[in-house]
Amino acid sequence: MPARSETRVALVVGNSAYRHIPALDNPANDARLMATTLRSLGFSLVDDGPQLDVDKARLDALVQAFGELAQGADVALFYYAGHGMQVRGANYLVPVGANPTKEADVDFQMLDAGLVLRQMESAGTRLNFVILDACRNNPFGGRGLRSTGTGLAQMRAPEGTLISYATQPGNVALDGRDGNSPYTRSLAQTISRPGLDVFQTFNEVGLAVMQATGNTQQPWLASSPLRGSFYFAGAGAGTGTGTAARPDLPPTPRPADIVPPPQPQPVQIPVPRRMFRVLESVSEGILNMRTGPGAGNPVVVAIPAGTADLAVGRCRRAEDGSTTPWCEVQWRGSAGWVSGRYIAEVTERPRPTFRVLADVSQGVLNMRAGPGVRFALIGSIPAGAADVAVGRCRLPDDGGRTPWCEVEWRGRTGWASACCMVNVDTGAYARAGE
Repeated sequence: MPARSETRVALVVGNSAYRHIPALDNPANDARLMATTLRSLGFSLVDDGPQLDVDKARLDALVQAFGELAQGADVALFYYAGHGMQVRGANYLVPVGANPTKEADVDFQMLDAGLVLRQMESAGTRLNFVILDACRNNPFGGRGLRSTGTGLAQMRAPEGTLISYATQPGNVALDGRDGNSPYTRSLAQTISRPGLDVFQTFNEVGLAVMQATGNTQQPWLASSPLRGSFYFAGAGAGTGTGTAARPDLPPTPRPADIVPPPQPQPVQIPVPRRMFRVLESVSEGILNMRTGPGAGNPVVVAIPAGTADLAVGRCRRAEDGSTTPWCEVQWRGSAGWVSGRYIAEVTERPRPTFRVLADVSQGVLNMRAGPGVRFALIGSIPAGAADVAVGRCRLPDDGGRTPWCEVEWRGRTGWASACCMVNVDTGAYARAGE
């Protein structure tokens, strides 16, 4: 349970009784289960309970009240079960009275999930959770909403925020046939287990859901780097370490018919004592560890950007034919494979310092998410900057002959072309393989 000094707040919403589209069997039940579970874990709920079958005006008011309650809190959690949909890349939560006939109606009749993130960001809480069990089929598919995609779109998590989807972005989650959805049943059970940190918790939820659905549904995470540790329950619960349990709170009731999933057995691999770190430029602030080399394999655990205790063994190309190597790794009791693009060896010797040439094009050296111009631009280093730390260099995948180097500059990491920077001490350009 959380330490007494830690403040936890939550808004729990479940919409089942839709008036103009097919009703859903389980979201109201799911919200009741989550509200009971969160209260037992020390969360204070908006209006002291689950909010069921709410219309647009009520949902707007609840989110605003949630933002006010979160002011000064340590942890804020938003849970929603019900219909959800994406339009033009944005996610919308569907109130029970929504009845859009054209795309322009969406902004007025539904709630943009980004508004919840903005309320949390404004409140200044140290840790935020957005949990969406809302990835069901688009209920308005026959009404000309041509920009609507399947399931929900992936959202970028602000600092200190973890977003959990009941299934992968763009996919559809199951509503469930026995009173609760597979995702919420597994979530309520898992967050009540003592001693699991944030990423262990959601990893266990994912494994349980995959088992319960015959691997047809795979929960998904988007996370920014999270400071410190956090436990929903058990010894050490809280956003720090060594906090005490709360004996005054009753244990969370567990659904009697949920069978705990078998614990995954770590792959026994010979790993040399070479430690690597996860680059800050990794997408969504996390590096997914998977069961095999390639993005098509299931996720074992999400590793936060900046993590510097990754043990790396052999590396090989992925089974899908891509040229990016995947490496066998061990991290905090889990073993699997990660993309070699977003890890760099931690060395005791300092990295050489380079200077950006004064005649660089447009007066800046672009820093990108990977080695090559096809990768997203994540920052720019001005001409003349003489404090660029340079790591490994390699040729880009597009066949170019100019090496690209992993660089670090004023707290940001990424990749930059070796064309336009030289070693401060030697005046030499960086070469591939260094």
